[in-house]
Amino acid sequence: MKIAVFYHLRFGGAKRVVQEHVKGLRALGHTIDLYSTEKEDDMFDPGLFAHHEYIYPFSLSQGTIPFFGRMQKDFDVFYRLPLLHKKISQDIDTRRYDVVLVHTDSFTQAPFLLRYLKTNNVYFCLEPLRIVYEYSLRPPANLGIINRLYEYVTRFIRKRIDRENARSAKHTFAISLFGREYMIHSFDLYPKISYLGVDEKVFTPMNVKKKRQVLFVAEKEYIYGYDLIQKAMARIPKHKRPRLVFVFGTKNDRRITEKELVKTYNESVVVVSLSRYDTFGLVPLEAMACAVPVIALNVAGYRETMLSGRTGFLVDFDPQEIADRIMYLLDNPKIAHQMGQNGRTWVEKIWTWKKQIKHLEKLLLETV
Repeated sequence: MKIAVFYHLRFGGAKRVVQEHVKGLRALGHTIDLYSTEKEDDMFDPGLFAHHEYIYPFSLSQGTIPFFGRMQKDFDVFYRLPLLHKKISQDIDTRRYDVVLVHTDSFTQAPFLLRYLKTNNVYFCLEPLRIVYEYSLRPPANLGIINRLYEYVTRFIRKRIDRENARSAKHTFAISLFGREYMIHSFDLYPKISYLGVDEKVFTPMNVKKKRQVLFVAEKEYIYGYDLIQKAMARIPKHKRPRLVFVFGTKNDRRITEKELVKTYNESVVVVSLSRYDTFGLVPLEAMACAVPVIALNVAGYRETMLSGRTGFLVDFDPQEIADRIMYLLDNPKIAHQMGQNGRTWVEKIWTWKKQIKHLEKLLLETV
């Protein structure tokens, strides 16, 4: 197939997904052209694996007055960005692709591109625009009345944009059963499922000494369970309490490298994932690939990738239960080791990118 791939994403797991899609589909013999509105210099560069890369520069206005600066940026997203996406769609349509694989646009979530494409296309939806659906992401209570009103108006507009763009796609893929349910609820769409994966050759067990540490790979925010891990650690007596290590993107004001991340996984006794609404969750897969047991909330996408009692534990929103599971693994290193080995076997059996890209290829061929 001749495939166009579109994305606009900042550094993070979602950009890794784009890179793995481009790399994996090209390895299967397909011609891949990449389209984006920005090229950021970081360890994920999907363009390295594409046959051609087309960049359409787009940046938001930089206002000097806070409120009016925000208005300028929203104007750029609501009015300038659709014009650029219309131009991109016209260029894609003239190059006669079999299918366009459309990933997320960090400005809008579902890209405007979907409204204008005439070419057969698929929206690969990681998740709907969470800030307009989730109560925990509501506007802060301390906003002034004008800012609060403006926030509600712009969120209403963004919700309509995300929904209309997503519903304009000819085909849609979700990344999990939970993700599909989220899309049914948000868009009244019924997507097929294309799971994510992990590179088991990168995320692999290492011969390093274990440290008495618990790893938390996420931002220090409520939606990622920062409050839960803090409360759980506080319930462990000080003389037994392990070190808690936080990792998210940067280390000493620089981006953490992939090698550093893999080493940190391997040095940890257990990885804790407590995101309240993660549609999939790459962190548990990366940890299991490194043969490290995982403690995760019994919600959302974690339920599909974890084998509770075998590769770690699924837990409730209970800091004491989380603390007890952490101490159980610390006090029983042989069991922790066996759970880690089970996780590695589980990843190799089901969750490698090679297997998931092959399934993605099958789904794409069905749309052609």
